[in-house]
Amino acid sequence: MQQEHREQHPDGYSYSQFCELYRDWKVRQDLVMLQEHKAGERIFVNYAGETVPVYAAERSGPREAHVFVAVLRATSFFYTEASWGEDIESWISAYVRTLEDFGGAAQVWVPDNLKSGVTRACRYEPVLNRSYRDMARRYGMAIVPARPFRPKDKSMVS
Repeated sequence: MQQEHREQHPDGYSYSQFCELYRDWKVRQDLVMLQEHKAGERIFVNYAGETVPVYAAERSGPREAHVFVAVLRATSFFYTEASWGEDIESWISAYVRTLEDFGGAAQVWVPDNLKSGVTRACRYEPVLNRSYRDMARRYGMAIVPARPFRPKDKSMVS
């Protein structure tokens, strides 16, 4: 069949040449899957990448604060707050205040694989910190961490 094709199209590509050209073309593409989100279904949460300096009159220099960000995906409604650390107490407290601010819980929360919340990151079976898991049960929400090394899974808060 390849020979017939080459006889009919002498200037055409061979199969191996076509595959190589296609692989090169595919690597240069920025493929993105568009997703539909139902209102109130998912909240994406994370700490913003950079800390912010907080100045107080009683201190000689600034203290660095971490910025927690939560975004309702379908509406882009968001909540932010600053905390002194990214420990489990700060993480869970930020969730509770997010719930109070939003006036309820979404069905699914998509966090980053923050060490204080996710004990073991895994694409299929992540292990959550016990306190974090108990908080999710109490508020009737599912916690589905983003896949490791996939920032686009939570691009709204990255």
